[in-house]
Amino acid sequence: MKDSFKKIDPPYYPIVYVRGYAMRRADVEETFNDSYYGFATSAVYKKQTQADNGYLTPDLFEGQLIRFMKSRFESSDEKKYGYADAVNCRTEDFDESNPSRSIWISRFYDVDYIQDKVRSIENHALELTDLIVNKIPLQLLALGMSRESLEKDYKVILITHSMGGLVCRTLLQNTLPNYIDNRAPDDIIVPLSRITDPAKLIHRLVTIGSPHKGIDMGNIPDIVEEAIVSSLNPYDSSIFRPKRMREYLQLDDLKNPQSESRNEDNYKYDLHSLGKSTFPVKNCLCVIGSDYGAYSAIKHVTGSFSDGLVKQDRAYIVSGEKPVSGTQYDENNVAFYANVHRAHSGYRGIVNSYETFENIQRFLFGDLGVRIALRDIKIQTPELQGLEYFYDFEFALTIRGTGVYLHQRKQDPCENAIRIRRKEIPDQKDIFLHTGFLNSKLRQSKNEGSFFIMKFSVLEYSVKKGLLWDTQYPSRTIYSESLEIEVVADATSPYDYVARYSWQSDIDKWKDFAADEDGNFVIPLTTNAAVQDMSSLVGNIVLKPFKWGEQTT
Repeated sequence: MKDSFKKIDPPYYPIVYVRGYAMRRADVEETFNDSYYGFATSAVYKKQTQADNGYLTPDLFEGQLIRFMKSRFESSDEKKYGYADAVNCRTEDFDESNPSRSIWISRFYDVDYIQDKVRSIENHALELTDLIVNKIPLQLLALGMSRESLEKDYKVILITHSMGGLVCRTLLQNTLPNYIDNRAPDDIIVPLSRITDPAKLIHRLVTIGSPHKGIDMGNIPDIVEEAIVSSLNPYDSSIFRPKRMREYLQLDDLKNPQSESRNEDNYKYDLHSLGKSTFPVKNCLCVIGSDYGAYSAIKHVTGSFSDGLVKQDRAYIVSGEKPVSGTQYDENNVAFYANVHRAHSGYRGIVNSYETFENIQRFLFGDLGVRIALRDIKIQTPELQGLEYFYDFEFALTIRGTGVYLHQRKQDPCENAIRIRRKEIPDQKDIFLHTGFLNSKLRQSKNEGSFFIMKFSVLEYSVKKGLLWDTQYPSRTIYSESLEIEVVADATSPYDYVARYSWQSDIDKWKDFAADEDGNFVIPLTTNAAVQDMSSLVGNIVLKPFKWGEQTT
């Protein structure tokens, strides 16, 4: 291998895993004694089966780290990811693999444990910087990678859990832009100009259950919350508090520098913003959990609308300054995200789940993205006098072969339906649902396309003014349908793909898509135009495909 002078093979850059917070000394010790820092954790699920098999059977998920090393593709000339385990730098054991296709662990708690101290998040980010800038390139060079390829093309992929997302944002927003080059000349592989520009060094960032806006213990008073957060880590007690976060994320710019106010309203950037970093927010995927009931006892202080520790609305990244009006960011300034019904950790944890792995592998190595939205929605149910109405728009997405939902927005059990008042719906020309990714290598057969199913439902709620919920009709479903789509490779298409669709209610009646002048594929929600005026809900589903992959960075 060392004589072959391998080159970087985009998009299969080295993957670096960055773990979450070890709260107690015992947690640090447990982390230290785990070679993979928790990322090799597996999971066993109960899978539905036939009655004569007892209805349920165990389904074993090896964990995402192992999956990247052993995945096989039957429908592609490229048969596997071919990633190598770089623990102890033993990538030479994988003779057939390109050394750049390697998996690394940022073991920043080792020093804390060995030296019996608690270092700051900045120290952890500096150690991660050293791993990315120095240790990995030098090791790849020793394993036969071309120096020229490393100098020009070397990047890494960051996959993080919980606090690891904040460590990586500290890297992007602080340690890389402020990097001081004290390397010996012979050790310089990656040029300084590429180090100080995170967009040139980091290919993709995936955060899993990361508290990008801090941790909110919504079920307890603020003064008690402050005491609990302080007790979590007496040496760096404010790591999840706004003031401390603004320091290590370099988000302390004020709207009015002359003002002495340090009120949150006077800061230019929200806590979950990338701030002045050059790293594109659309190179980020945030996986957000919703199964707080499956987490530990702390779920009772964090409360619902969370994964048990991190609130759903605090688990994603944005870019740029605060919106001029309101709190809603433009869609282009929000990272891609996926809502999965998993807990922060544990047996039903978000890291060791099919849902997370299936999202990550398509985001990292997919070749097609699809934006999904509802447009021109009109509610046609009757309005009774004295009642106010609002609606939960629910959406779920699954891809054939995964066996799980890659994205779910449902009120029960996920507590994250898209809720809109009836009087506001006319102003919602476009109700964004999700952006998903497809990887043609994951097709189950070379002779067929990629299939995915979208489930839609709309629930209507009524409230009597001045009183509580209408107890007679707490909610009613006014729309429920599933749409299956097949995407097939076609070199003559501007997107390299063509597609067709079939409604569940029109089984086996496949229809071809026709793109409008903007490249959108528009599908009416009402399948029978003759009864459209009598339908509870009318409107359109709009799919916007776009090429995805290395060329998008």
